[in-house]
Amino acid sequence: MAVANSKARDLVQNQTPFKGSNTFAEVISGIYVVFSYGYHFPLFACVNGKWYENGDKYSPSTSKQKSQLHPLCETEVLDTNSIKLIYR
Repeated sequence: MAVANSKARDLVQNQTPFKGSNTFAEVISGIYVVFSYGYHFPLFACVNGKWYENGDKYSPSTSKQKSQLHPLCETEVLDTNSIKLIYR
């Protein structure tokens, strides 16, 4: 499903895979993960209802994506490598 990032928050909140503008979300090993610009930069991951957020520095465009796609719930902030360990 192709969707504008500005309209994708509901998909993130409902953990629905999607393809956006330089963003996408997939279920990997039962874990919902939202990516920016490829598999190298996960923005969010959800494990059994608990959300994790990438706290690493990013570009202005990725910052905008993060704002548009944030699940609007409590998140635990981790670095990129720690989030990758969750779903690998």
